[in-house]
Amino acid sequence: MEVYIAEKPSLARAIAEGLGVRGKEDGYIVCNGDRVVTWCFGHILQDCMPEDYDPAWKDWHSLPIIPQGWQLKPDESAKKQLMTIGALLQKADAVVHAGDPDREGQAIVDEVLEHFGWHGQTRRLWLASLDALSVQKALGGMKDNGGYAHLRDAAIARRRADWLIGINMTRALTNLGRDCGHAGKLSAGRVQSAVLNLVVARDRERAAFKPQDYIVLQASFSVDGGAFLARFRPGDTQSGLDAEGRLVDMAAAEAVMASVRGQNGRVITLAKTPKQQSAPLPFNLSALQKAASAALNMTAKDVLQAAQSLYEKKLTTYPRTDCRYLPVEQLGDAARILGALASVSGLEYAAKGADAARKSGAWDTGKVTAHHAIIPTGEMPNILTEKERAIYLMIARAYIMQFYGPLRYETQKLTAEVAKTLWDASGRLTLDPGWTVVGRDEEEDEKEEEQALPAVSQGDAVTCAEVEPLKKKTSPPARWTEGTLIEAMANIHRFVLDAQAKTVLKENEGIGTEATRADALEKLKEAGYIKADGKALVSTRLGGQVADILPASLKDPVTTAQWERRLTDIAAGKDGLDEFVDALAAEVPKLLASLGDAKIQVDSKLFPCPACGKPLFRRTKEREVYWECRRNDLHPDGKTVFLPDDRGRPLDRNTDIDCPDCGKAKLQRFKGRRADGSNYDFFKCPACAATFSNQNGTPVRREKRERTLSEHVCPDCGKPLAVRDGVSKSGRAWTRFDCTGFPACKKSWWGKDGAPDFTSPAGKK
Repeated sequence: MEVYIAEKPSLARAIAEGLGVRGKEDGYIVCNGDRVVTWCFGHILQDCMPEDYDPAWKDWHSLPIIPQGWQLKPDESAKKQLMTIGALLQKADAVVHAGDPDREGQAIVDEVLEHFGWHGQTRRLWLASLDALSVQKALGGMKDNGGYAHLRDAAIARRRADWLIGINMTRALTNLGRDCGHAGKLSAGRVQSAVLNLVVARDRERAAFKPQDYIVLQASFSVDGGAFLARFRPGDTQSGLDAEGRLVDMAAAEAVMASVRGQNGRVITLAKTPKQQSAPLPFNLSALQKAASAALNMTAKDVLQAAQSLYEKKLTTYPRTDCRYLPVEQLGDAARILGALASVSGLEYAAKGADAARKSGAWDTGKVTAHHAIIPTGEMPNILTEKERAIYLMIARAYIMQFYGPLRYETQKLTAEVAKTLWDASGRLTLDPGWTVVGRDEEEDEKEEEQALPAVSQGDAVTCAEVEPLKKKTSPPARWTEGTLIEAMANIHRFVLDAQAKTVLKENEGIGTEATRADALEKLKEAGYIKADGKALVSTRLGGQVADILPASLKDPVTTAQWERRLTDIAAGKDGLDEFVDALAAEVPKLLASLGDAKIQVDSKLFPCPACGKPLFRRTKEREVYWECRRNDLHPDGKTVFLPDDRGRPLDRNTDIDCPDCGKAKLQRFKGRRADGSNYDFFKCPACAATFSNQNGTPVRREKRERTLSEHVCPDCGKPLAVRDGVSKSGRAWTRFDCTGFPACKKSWWGKDGAPDFTSPAGKK
């Protein structure tokens, strides 16, 4: 029997349909030719946590944490499926590895095979798209899985690196935060720390920016063939300019306006240049996330989820790709895909007008990496969510554009001279809209529409009809958005000055991967380091403090990119898994030491723990507020301190009241809860354990009321009822009958006229 192991159920179903389904069982699909297809649920095996290696590592102060012999454990939610895979492997003669076509997908299935000790024949199914044609092509081109061992090692190296940095630095930062009264977890990671530094640096640059006022003079000129707008170009001797050559003096501006208004001049230079612009390339994930952020205000996470859902529905190809090119071998399938898109609402005219025989620059097999660009498969969309439909249309339009001609236009520039002053005008004339009939380039912001200049020639006379001053301000750098941050992560070399580092970063395509960049942004938001402000992402006060505390090497994109480069070398067999992890493990103590005695300022008022003096943390659980301190290593009894909330502050147990019974100690204050859910205060002596009610700060002995059996029995279980009398705080006497059928029956009833009133339950005892 041949067992196919897919990374997820959707992939398994597509493979099974390609093989021919004979029947379905719990956890696998039976196919033709004595073959079965089973599946994982992503990372069905996960890295062990520190306490799995050593119980002492459960304490967050146990640092550094560097495992000697890495281990995996089954995901609790997937144990049943893992057992199913194991049972199938016991019967297998051969295995087909059908993980996703990337290093993570390689590792996921490889580790399952290693978990069960499988050493038999294994082939690799490399499937980038779930449509039927792609499945059949992939099934016919399988290779030996052993050739992908280095790819698996790169995934494992990346995961262990993230584990070492994430676990150690997150615990260290969180400990610093707790020492200063911050209750939440402060996370750190190799990608998110570099991104946080980008956001913080941009926000500080904006905060320090001082806008400068300046003036732009715009004139309206008339010629025989029409009119046009032009702007004043200050000369070297022009008065009223700042150091940047901007006109800043209004008196000088008014003098220029007065000198040209109503005056005649002539065109002294004229240039018309024909140009053309090819269709933008199809999307990779980063480009899609940037475009959707700008056009639809969607988060990077939402875009990835929508694209992944479309892939699993077989409507589009693999989404986690970094490539924007397509293999020439798939050009022959264009007519079928365009024909299908012509039936999709919103795409009819664009798809029908496309020329399937046209070959754009996107078709270049030599530039295709592990996965080609995201394109439609030609399968017909059925029921889609609003976000899925929006992303599908963006992907489809980008594909359709490849089958239209280029945008052809003419750029026009002229300079007019009037009263010894120069005025520049530019224009653009569209000659053939080409691919723009399908839609604009989604990756670009809307641009101001350029004027088309009238028909003029060099030397033609012009008249300045009117001129006006446009008051401008210099602008700070733009705030980050999800889309621009994703693009910055992919093109981080643009933010590095060192020439050699620029080359390294560009070759390795930035920091993070197509699959992890959105997750890095989500982690920063969850930690409270950044937040959304409209479309923008801005840093918080906490984010700025953490960015200052983090070691420079962890924030430096060059360092992070170098890690990525080593991972690429591992995948190519040029570097070793153990060498990479060992080198990083040696750096962990240095990173921890760099934190020193850093402080984090919190906004809330601090209250000291009565056991260790460190700030208490305010917690909320099921609307119940309490205060705690988990620094057990500093507590005399080694236990966590819990204190109830007392009107917004931790309850102070200490009092100056001597115990009325023994006189040996001061009473301590406690809070209790009644059966009806209400709270009450009481005192307890730590010496003799006597308890007292708290009557407006005065201890009052809590008398024990004896229960006596009555002649009445419980209507539910038939056991005798015990009777108890008492007096409420308001002075009203009460009687209660309690069932003695403990523990099976715990019911009580209020008394009335000396008998239990079974219509008036008193609740549980």
